Order: sequence, then structure tokens, then C-alpha cells
Amino acid sequence: MKRIKIKDLLNDNNSLNQFCKDMKNGAVAVIPTDTLYGFAVSFNSKEAIEKVYKIKNRDSRKPLILFVTDVKELDKLGLKANEESKTIINDNWPGGLTAVLQKPSNGELSDFAFPTIGVRAPNHKELLKLLNYLPVKLLTTSANRSGAPSDTNPDNIAKEFSNEIDWFIDDGVLPSGVPSTVVDFTSFPPKILRQGKILIKI
Repeated sequence: MKRIKIKDLLNDNNSLNQFCKDMKNGAVAVIPTDTLYGFAVSFNSKEAIEKVYKIKNRDSRKPLILFVTDVKELDKLGLKANEESKTIINDNWPGGLTAVLQKPSNGELSDFAFPTIGVRAPNHKELLKLLNYLPVKLLTTSANRSGAPSDTNPDNIAKEFSNEIDWFIDDGVLPSGVPSTVVDFTSFPPKILRQGKILIKI
């Protein structure tokens, strides 16, 4: 496992390029967000996705979350939402809202293994810069064993998972520790699946 501060990663072209190459080739990373530390893998790496499920002991029926940088990416990726839903999403992005949307019938997301996909733009300045630089989209999930509490202390997470991950992108102890709010926008009216960091009223 290579551990590096996220600000140092962004300021070191050699490390940044190696990180991008490794993620494209199926590496598993732990990254900081505005809520929790999370496992992150390339959307295009089936092997890395399976590895995360194994590390977490996660139910294979539970999908991972796609990270984007802003609401404009939805149209680019073929993710459809009506104007009312887009307004709610735009008002809460970047931030602690995961929007569940219908999987596109074509394009790069059409191979997603589930009929819907959760999408989030995290409110973390350095992470957004990293997402913009990466050549692949990231699928994410909280960095903990399924059923165990999440930890905001990077030392604890690194100690537990050091032999199971390739990169640890460190941003110190995170202030939140509260997961994102999850809203299903494929139904009308939208349905709150999990009330988390932000309060959403539908």
C-alpha cells in the first residue's frame, strides 16, 4: 500500500500519473470524501469491483456509488432526470446527496450490473480536482467491513486494510463521519432511501 496526502498527490506529477495508471489498471484505493473515507475503483475494472466486495464482505446485490464532479456530467453520461429532480440535485451538489437514477441504455455506463445507479458529487475540493484529472470514473463505497462502524481516522483504516488495498489517499481525520443522504429519483415523487448528512424534503 502506498500512502500519500491528497494535497501532496495533486502537487506531484509522478505520483499523480502513477495513481491514475494504477487505477485504470484495476487498483483499489481508499480516498477521502466530505462524508467518510471510501474504497474507490475504476468503473471499468470488473476485477477491482469484485475485490472491493470481497474486502468489505459486501452483499453483491448492493451497488457501489459513482462519483462525478458536477450535475453537468449527468447528461454527458446519459443519466436522465426530470427538471424537478435536477433542481434538487443541483441544490445539493457538491455535497452529501446520492441520487439514484436509471442506468443508461447505451454509453459507458450501460454495462453497470444494476438497473439503477447511485451518483454523487462530493463536496471535497481536492477530491474534485483528482476526479477531474483521472482518466476513469470511480465507483465508491465506505471504507469499512459491512456491518462495522465507519471510521474517520486514517491511521485506523490504513492499519486494518494495508494488506488489501493499493493506495491510501490521506486527508487526516475527517470532520463528518455521517454518510450521504440517498434519494431514489426513478420514482415519482422521489423516495428517500436513507436520510444522511443533509436533510432532504421531498
